[in-house]
Amino acid sequence: GKEIANECKRMGIHVNFAPVADVNNNPNNPVISMRSFGEDKYQVARKAEMYMRGMQDEGIMACAKHFPGHGDVAVDSHNDLPVIGKSKAALDSLELYPFKRAIEEGIQSVMVGHLSVPSVDPSENIPSSISPPIITGLLRKEMGFQGLVFTDALEMKGITKYFSHAEIALRAILGGNDLLCLPSDLPGSIELIKKAIKKKKISWKEVDARVRRILTAKYNAGLNRWTPIAVEGLTEDLNREVTALHRRIAEHAITLLKNDDNTLFPMGKGKRIAYVGIGSYNENAFARSVRTNYDAHTYFFDFKQPQEKAVQLAAYLNGLYDAIVIGIHGYSRRPANSFGISAAAETLVHSLQGQNKTLTFVFGNPYAIRKFCNSNTLVACYEDDRITQETAADLLAGRFEATGKLPVTVCDNFISGSGLVSKRMLPMVNAIDLRFDPKKLLKIDSIVNDAIYQKAIPGAVVLAARNGKIVYEKAFGHLTY
Repeated sequence: GKEIANECKRMGIHVNFAPVADVNNNPNNPVISMRSFGEDKYQVARKAEMYMRGMQDEGIMACAKHFPGHGDVAVDSHNDLPVIGKSKAALDSLELYPFKRAIEEGIQSVMVGHLSVPSVDPSENIPSSISPPIITGLLRKEMGFQGLVFTDALEMKGITKYFSHAEIALRAILGGNDLLCLPSDLPGSIELIKKAIKKKKISWKEVDARVRRILTAKYNAGLNRWTPIAVEGLTEDLNREVTALHRRIAEHAITLLKNDDNTLFPMGKGKRIAYVGIGSYNENAFARSVRTNYDAHTYFFDFKQPQEKAVQLAAYLNGLYDAIVIGIHGYSRRPANSFGISAAAETLVHSLQGQNKTLTFVFGNPYAIRKFCNSNTLVACYEDDRITQETAADLLAGRFEATGKLPVTVCDNFISGSGLVSKRMLPMVNAIDLRFDPKKLLKIDSIVNDAIYQKAIPGAVVLAARNGKIVYEKAFGHLTY
């Protein structure tokens, strides 16, 4: 959150429409899906809160969306109006929970989604984004939110299907919003709102209250002392790689779901290894690492190849290798049309999994894992970028322990919270077994502690190994002074 805030500030952005506080408890959600932190309301609330704090600590306004909760829908509000057919009690117990926590922790703004919620506002075809009972009643009065309220984009069909562009803007103001996101007819909207003020449909007290909230937000953002953004070096600053943070996130997120017979680390001398890139046209960072590290033969099967090619390749690979590493790449983030994964690609993966010892790494939306749950080893990687691919290759090599947990349910046996802790490649053994003198190893402690005491270093990790086995590993001090 802090890193994103700093990049926003470098561009002169004052509000980030994040975090998504929706609890995604519908695997077929066409629009939220992996934009959510998951299906566990406590995890969603916790991560949304920390993301919000990181941004707001650095002076960027966070915005929880899409109130009152867009996670359990089967319709994309960009295309039509989703209906949330839950009781008010059910909403209170699930969808509203992360928003309540965010409000308690000081979120500065909330975005209201285009959702029909009959249990709160029974009016027909009235989206929550223009609903007085939802914005003024539920969000303001019942939940006590005093910050800025944004509408979701007003050109979306979830609202334009039922009202003219100017009327949408007026209804959004009457509903209780402070700011209107992407109104399509500005002159017409302003004219209608002026007429509503003249006719006393909107009081000047209400106008003043909303203007005051907006001016306060501008003041808090430092716009009363505005200085232009220095464009010199802007591109370089925004494109600098935050590789360490990116890799740290990947290491903590990547999730080992299945590891039959410790298949995760079969690679040793004399092993015949193949890599099959599904959805790939050519070699990426993960494929390159597998090929380089294990002298693997590589094969690529994109989503345009026909069924007969899948059958031919599966037959050719059957029994040819000791293990086959499968990388699932390049598929859509959205669940429509099987995430864009072809039937031929599924056939190939299932054939390989059924005939060989396989290690399947799924790079992207974790919901797609439900198609590939039968691998001997199964790893959720969540993203398909270079650093995530390199980190997944490090896991394959046993360079770190997988500790990630699945944020959503993908199969009957892989529910939210699933995740194994992998073992590193190098086992810990007794020093005497490898002919080390334990007394000499103990001297390491005094040497490092003395170095820390004399401020030669703030801390250190010392590891001693022989023949692929660790005899000593210990951490001292801190990362920084």
